[in-house]
Amino acid sequence: MMTDATPAVSETTTINPEHPWLGLASFTEETRQYFYGREEEVAELARRVQRKLLTVLFGQSGLGKTSILSAGIVPRLRPEGYCPIYVRIDYASDAVSPSDQIKQAILRATETSGTWTQPGTAVEGESLWEFLHHRDDVLRDAEGKPIIPLLIFDQFEEIFTLAQADDAGRKRAAIFIEDLADLVENRPPKALEAKLDIDDSVIERFDFGRADYRVLIALREDYLAHLEGVKTAMPSITQNRMRLARMNGQQALAAVVKPGGRLVSQEVAESIVRFVAGGSELPNAEVEPSLLSLICRELNNARLAQGKSEISVDLLAGSNETILAEFYERSLADQPAAVRKVIEDDLLTDSGYRENLAEERVLKAFTAAGAKPDAATTLATLVNRRLLRIEERLDVRRVELTHDVLTGVVAASRKARLEREALEESDRQLAAQKARAQATRKALVRARQIAAGCAVLSVVAIVSAIYGAISARRAHEAENEAVKTRAVSEASRSEAEKLVVFLLDDFYDELSPSGRLDAVGSLAKSAVAYYKELPAELRTPASQRNHALALLRQGDVALAQGQVDEAGTSVDRAAKLVEGVRTQGDVSDATTLAMAYARIGEARVLGSKAKPTESVQKYREALDVLKSVLVQPNPPRRASLLAGHAYVGMGQTLPRLPNDGSGKNLRDAVEYFKHAKEIARGLRATELTDLPATELYLNANVWLANTAYDLGRPGEVPEFAKETNALANRLLALRPDHRPALQAAATVASRLADIDYDNGRVSAALSHFRERRAVQEKILSLDKSSISAWATLARAKLDIADALRDLGRISESLRERQELLDFAGQVKMNPSVARGFRFWSGLQAMAYQNMGYSREAEAALDKQRKFEALGKIGNVTDTIVSEATAAVEARVMSLAGNHAEGRTRSQQILTRLKAAADKLPPNPGLEMFLLGTIYEASYALGDFAAAEAAVRQQEPYFKKTLKPGAAPSEFQYYDAAARAAKTAARQGRHPEAWQQLAPAMKVMLGSRFDTSEDQEHKVARCNILLTAALANPAERKAYLAKASALFATLSPEIKRWRSFAVIGEEIAREMAKP
Repeated sequence: MMTDATPAVSETTTINPEHPWLGLASFTEETRQYFYGREEEVAELARRVQRKLLTVLFGQSGLGKTSILSAGIVPRLRPEGYCPIYVRIDYASDAVSPSDQIKQAILRATETSGTWTQPGTAVEGESLWEFLHHRDDVLRDAEGKPIIPLLIFDQFEEIFTLAQADDAGRKRAAIFIEDLADLVENRPPKALEAKLDIDDSVIERFDFGRADYRVLIALREDYLAHLEGVKTAMPSITQNRMRLARMNGQQALAAVVKPGGRLVSQEVAESIVRFVAGGSELPNAEVEPSLLSLICRELNNARLAQGKSEISVDLLAGSNETILAEFYERSLADQPAAVRKVIEDDLLTDSGYRENLAEERVLKAFTAAGAKPDAATTLATLVNRRLLRIEERLDVRRVELTHDVLTGVVAASRKARLEREALEESDRQLAAQKARAQATRKALVRARQIAAGCAVLSVVAIVSAIYGAISARRAHEAENEAVKTRAVSEASRSEAEKLVVFLLDDFYDELSPSGRLDAVGSLAKSAVAYYKELPAELRTPASQRNHALALLRQGDVALAQGQVDEAGTSVDRAAKLVEGVRTQGDVSDATTLAMAYARIGEARVLGSKAKPTESVQKYREALDVLKSVLVQPNPPRRASLLAGHAYVGMGQTLPRLPNDGSGKNLRDAVEYFKHAKEIARGLRATELTDLPATELYLNANVWLANTAYDLGRPGEVPEFAKETNALANRLLALRPDHRPALQAAATVASRLADIDYDNGRVSAALSHFRERRAVQEKILSLDKSSISAWATLARAKLDIADALRDLGRISESLRERQELLDFAGQVKMNPSVARGFRFWSGLQAMAYQNMGYSREAEAALDKQRKFEALGKIGNVTDTIVSEATAAVEARVMSLAGNHAEGRTRSQQILTRLKAAADKLPPNPGLEMFLLGTIYEASYALGDFAAAEAAVRQQEPYFKKTLKPGAAPSEFQYYDAAARAAKTAARQGRHPEAWQQLAPAMKVMLGSRFDTSEDQEHKVARCNILLTAALANPAERKAYLAKASALFATLSPEIKRWRSFAVIGEEIAREMAKP
């Protein structure tokens, strides 16, 4: 955002002795006569501005930074020869460059303050430094006195929020920071220095000794740490800072009494201050000025409404939050609900920050929302009520919430609305289900009527507590009942059971996409209970088959909820029942489909138990069973869907089988996915007339994208992703809560991120990961109890954290990981979930120790131990998890400098794993991790032989997993090769080291890695150059110089990362040698 004029309240805002408080509006030069309580801060800030080129004002939101600038600093410094220029950058891709925005603001603001002595000297595209350093071009007032431009960057934190929304914004922000850094450090830009080397005459155009300008930055305190990331380019950013605190009691009292005059007594003013301070007495009070001003304004409005001459104590009933909420509700009381939705969804970011939009866009949104009497009047009304404000920035009027203090209220209202909308949608679906259930009940009544007079009453099907309850009532047969009557009774009971089966299928298709499986589970459980209690004399092949189908639905629900053992029990029972029916000679289509369904259920359970060979066999049996039905001219829809699911299951499971590295399993998987996709297409999946078929189509397409990537054909992925997103979006337009469609979009976003990562485009990958996180958050909002939703969201956040780390933004990465760990208090804990949190805690512990945060690392290790205990399930998995926990502790120990103990513990763990290899499942990842610790610890100890032995054991695994052209696997393989070569060089085997290093140099120092954004890739390149220096003494100095220069380009936080810092330290030591 960008403005070059003083932020102003609405023209219709009244401020006078009867209305002396502005509420949430900021004070300006025009309203400064009502601005009290900040005199000391204004004086101190003015001194700082006059003393240094750059001043930073920081404080929490709601403390009145904008008012201090507009109504304090500006009127104080303007008479002293300063020209204030307000600046908020617009980072949108269609806006002019930040530097040009600032230069335009300077020219506009100075038009009314004075005259430049050399107008027209500015050159298009020049930097800010050049713009303000033209020789003899000075700003003077009408009397010829010099005027100092004062650039005021209010809400500077937007460079870390709004500017980071996309790649274009981030690029513009980086350019702006570089330009601003040259200005505040008063150093000629590099581009200008380059010109001077070519053309000496350029020096005549600039006055290199000038410093007749000032820069004042204001930002929220919670973004102060972000300035650390720019201090290398802008050291002054850390030197002249002023923290704005809350008002103390006396300041707050002045802010009430002095503008209020006769409207408020001293006693009442003190009560107001205590009220806003949460009950604290004046000497201890800490008050937010914006909240104080709003409450004073609200109290004054109440006074006016009651016709009182002054504010009385009785008007103070309530709380800060209540008054804010009432203000918000009152502001929107006469507006359509859709207008509130525009404000909450468009003017507040997902993260809860204020967003600003062009006035034209807001007016269009209000029109679409049915604003009364019209959009323009509604906007003017909300501005006048101080809910919204309009600022003109570069001739564009932009709308935003009046103040940050409102964001909490607006966010709470949005959350409540979204929950209400979700409930309404749930009720709508429930009503539809009830309608179907009512139709079913009528059918069952008819069935019972057919059996009227029978001694045996057939089934009474009622759908659970939400959909009715299934129960069975039976009576003893009369001994003399006619055979014909018995036949009618049997027929009616059979029809009733068919209806129950239909309900189970219908409810599952309707509710499972939105994650609402509990109702289906309850219905299936009731049906299973009915069949279990059915007398033996009433059990028929049809009832046995229906019993099996209810069990299979029960298994589907259990498996979706992560209850693998319970699912296995249900599926096993179902399979036995159907096998029994088939043994009795029933080979009907219905029984055949039930048998195929059972085999697919068995396959899924086996796959969840990490038994891929057995799982694939069951999928093949399912397809074999279906052949007799699928060859029919018009096979049943259900048969086609089951075949499609079997094909997808086969394709998913085949790559998990042992393979020879030829890729045959993956290629076979592609064919299975294609079969599934064609089946779905035949069911008109893309027409959205059969949503289960559409879901199958999406699933097959996603897996085609995944498999194309795994086969090393990334060029095919974008097309699959495009098709998936297009179909998913169409489906989501019909069913916004359709989880499979949401998950499909999230999965292809993740795969596109993988491709970007493979090519070193970490920033682009980060954007895709954030897209995935947004979708996963939406999925989770549909069902907070879903373990799989929590797990996938956690994976998305972990990917974001990794990308931030690889971009050198370690602090942000740590925060992202910590947010992930904070989920622990929100998730229903079970052993599987606990093992996930154990893993994430270990990652955080290593990250903290890498940055030297030992106390935080130890706290994360404590969490890891607690989660390990919660994750025990009483089998061999416990052993693997326990050893993994110990492995992390050993790595942290080595990172902290205790290399000998860290190595010893890692070796002991590795020995135990090898001794139990016949009892434990293979875990090459854990073994590689332990060998990595042993290598790093041994190298640090100077035991190069042991270090070499460790990395040599890693090489076969990295070679096996090498994917040529994929940066992550190439980096892993060639980095290991370089480490092996370095240990050989350290042991004096220079020719051997050089020969081994050559392939790594060719790939890692090649042009493809030149453009990689991944900081870890750069560290690996530094290490390769260092190794080249050690292995080739004749070129030692040249390689060391390259290594040192490359290391210098790393981000400051990456240079601190212990595993990387050792490379820089080693380079420095080698360069210090003669």
